[in-house]
Amino acid sequence: MSSSLCSLLVVAAAITVDLLFWDGEARLISGGQVPLWLPVSVTVAAHTALFWRRSRPLAVFGVQVAFAMVTLLVPLWQPVAGLLIATFAVAANSPAATARWGWLAAVPLVTHSYVLSISVDSKWIGLSQGVLLSLIAGGVAWASGRRVALRSERLLAWQADQERLRLEASHHERLSLARELHDGVANTITTVLLQAAAARSAGVTDPGALRGIESAARRAMEEIQTTLGLMPREPLAAGGPQLADLPALLALAAETGLAVDFVETGRRVELAPEAQTAIYRAIQEGITNTLKYAPSGTRCRIALAWSADELRVDIADFPARAGDTLPALPPTGGRGLTGLRDRLGRLGGALETEADDDGYRLAARLPVGVR
Repeated sequence: MSSSLCSLLVVAAAITVDLLFWDGEARLISGGQVPLWLPVSVTVAAHTALFWRRSRPLAVFGVQVAFAMVTLLVPLWQPVAGLLIATFAVAANSPAATARWGWLAAVPLVTHSYVLSISVDSKWIGLSQGVLLSLIAGGVAWASGRRVALRSERLLAWQADQERLRLEASHHERLSLARELHDGVANTITTVLLQAAAARSAGVTDPGALRGIESAARRAMEEIQTTLGLMPREPLAAGGPQLADLPALLALAAETGLAVDFVETGRRVELAPEAQTAIYRAIQEGITNTLKYAPSGTRCRIALAWSADELRVDIADFPARAGDTLPALPPTGGRGLTGLRDRLGRLGGALETEADDDGYRLAARLPVGVR
């Protein structure tokens, strides 16, 4: 049912109820008489305001309160249907502070009972009963409206929370992509770039072709870093390479000409996929930094040490001499180390880095209880 049709039915119901419960008595309190068409016309005009009971609840409520006070002029004409509907509307569609004005409905309701008791010469007990019934009717209308308002507020809060969760999920999904983009693609492109630059320097093939490879890889890396710079940092991204992928990583490093010594001690323990990815990324970051910043001829030593409490990874490079000039790489702003530190921190681990004249050292540790 459309909102307009619903409002039309509410207006029609209020007019019908107020006219049906009025017996047609139009005698003024002063003794005169008003024509019958006048109460009918005023009732229709006043209740038409109920069309706007949701958008202008307080104004409509004021109209109905004023209209209900007509009983002061015509004692036996006591319209209440529109007043009760407006009381419900102001309670349901207004903030709590504004909704309190709905209790002003008690004024015309009590007035109705008082004027009626005078007109029919009722006893005080009749007046008391009339006042009580009127106040109960008004209270039920107001309380029902507040219940609807509170339910609507809870629904809106739930919808807002669902939207927040949806946005957070989207946000984390983009950050996961950004993290893997850096940890995987950017490091791989760095390796390709260095391979191309080294091959060109050695003159093992067409320098022009290799120069194109190097230039393309450099542009791709710059674009990746630009994209990452637009995204906030988030530590942990689900999924990714596992410890079983380490041989392929070490082989790729060896293809660049880097001398890699890999040592694993202790009894290997099964780790959760996230933990395995974090260790893999730590080793990958250490190798990449050696390739990027250490002179040629540098030896990289990787030690994977398992103990009862934790897994420790040490990546250290040992420059043999002042080697050839390294190709200038686009700056990354330390994003890799920052992401790696946060990734390990989320799993209860830690990252330490140290640089001196003898080389660079990266140490990562992770509790073996991360499963």
